[in-house]
Amino acid sequence: MTTKRVETVIVGGGQAGLSTSYWLKQHGREHVVLERAERPGHAWRQRWDSFTLVTPNWMFRLPGAEYDGADPGGFKPRDEIVATFERYVAGHALPVSFGVDVTAVEPLTDRPGYRVRTTAGDFEAQNVVVATGLFQRAKIPAFAAGLSTDVLQLHSEQYRNPAALPPGAVLVVGSGQSGCQIAEELHGAGRRVFHSVGGAGRAPRRYRGKDTYEWLTLAGFFDRTPDMLPSPCRGSQLIRTSPARAAGTISTYTSSPALA
Repeated sequence: MTTKRVETVIVGGGQAGLSTSYWLKQHGREHVVLERAERPGHAWRQRWDSFTLVTPNWMFRLPGAEYDGADPGGFKPRDEIVATFERYVAGHALPVSFGVDVTAVEPLTDRPGYRVRTTAGDFEAQNVVVATGLFQRAKIPAFAAGLSTDVLQLHSEQYRNPAALPPGAVLVVGSGQSGCQIAEELHGAGRRVFHSVGGAGRAPRRYRGKDTYEWLTLAGFFDRTPDMLPSPCRGSQLIRTSPARAAGTISTYTSSPALA
């Protein structure tokens, strides 16, 4: 198979990879985006039926596709997010190759540059941008294998809606955005819910008439550069909030550490 030569290879076609592609195209720079999935917005397609972003619509800022709709304070649902990514790739004619799995990136031995090995053949590139994202692999504790088969176990990417679960109480493990939204939905559907929480940060949905994310923006929280951020070794400090569909409040009694 012939080796393809290109100035820049972007590994990953999520929002980071597509944003990079947008700006490279704006500057006339040769590049290709290699995406393992078959369609745009793959990570978002794995979310449950009622999933929404927890950031307000006005914070949706893909370059060249900033939100300009009639509901800036609302929260994009899953299917609208996916449709936005589909329109983004097609509308800007971004050079994305779908269904291509990158297996290795190696420095060239005889000259500057990199060899990118993929399921569609090799690429040689002067630059490689790795935009594969975070949280793409489920973290399942080892003891889960020892639980009774009478207990249905699902990762959040497998959950779809309350009706898809068998009758009975539900234990939701983890108190990040996914755990809180799922626990909120199950509680609203009349299920008895036990919520095992972890160390995710907590914040009110609104404060003094403004969304928490508006206050963070005004305070310059999102203007920080990488060198100003805390070390990843300290653990994630994502702020936990809820979309406004259920009055924007989640009450959780902390009685044990998260199991995952």
